Amino acid sequence: MYRNLQAYLADLERRGELVRVREPVSAELEITEIADRLVKREGPAVLFECVEGKDFPLAIGLYGTAPRAARALGVPHLDALAEKVAELLELNPGKGGLKAALSLLPKLGQLKGFFPRRVSRAPVQEVVLRGEAVDLSRLPVLKCWPLDGGPFITLPLVITKDPGGSGELNLGMYRMQVLDKRSTAMHWQLHKVGRRHFDAAKRLGKRLEVAVALGGDPILTYAATAPIPP
Repeated sequence: MYRNLQAYLADLERRGELVRVREPVSAELEITEIADRLVKREGPAVLFECVEGKDFPLAIGLYGTAPRAARALGVPHLDALAEKVAELLELNPGKGGLKAALSLLPKLGQLKGFFPRRVSRAPVQEVVLRGEAVDLSRLPVLKCWPLDGGPFITLPLVITKDPGGSGELNLGMYRMQVLDKRSTAMHWQLHKVGRRHFDAAKRLGKRLEVAVALGGDPILTYAATAPIPP
């Protein structure tokens, strides 16, 4: 697997599976029209280096073919990933006593890096904007279809914590419509864990704190969409 998204992009470029576009391209309909055509013919991923009126580049189509997605997730094919996840979910030392716990020992290697690691500083903190400096219009958020209500962040990693005291953390992926420079609407359906945390906060009369990460490494992007426990 890849250490981060930069490493994955570098590997795609080495393999000839990433095209750089240096000409200005619009985030309103144009980029998604190009990406739609490329995905339908299993073409390369694209890095748009100059998005009109935006301060950041945009990569798209990174998981646009099954082999590319499997390689991003460190498996020979996508079915192998499903089998691996199912196997890990069965690891439960709390059932079956000492004998069951000992049977897990040969599998402990699979859990290396399984839990989050806390750090004091991270690349995401290199630039910090607060207050009036916050401006979502600087981001290359796409309007994908002519009848969309506006630009949507379509691949966000949405992180919430149960406000009720359990400490349960969840990583989900919910479409976010950019409403203005400092706010978005969050689209999470009734059965989603993020929505459950939101409803719990409402019952407690609290605001739900939400962190959103853009450009996470491939395995986090998969985890946010997978039908697995929080």
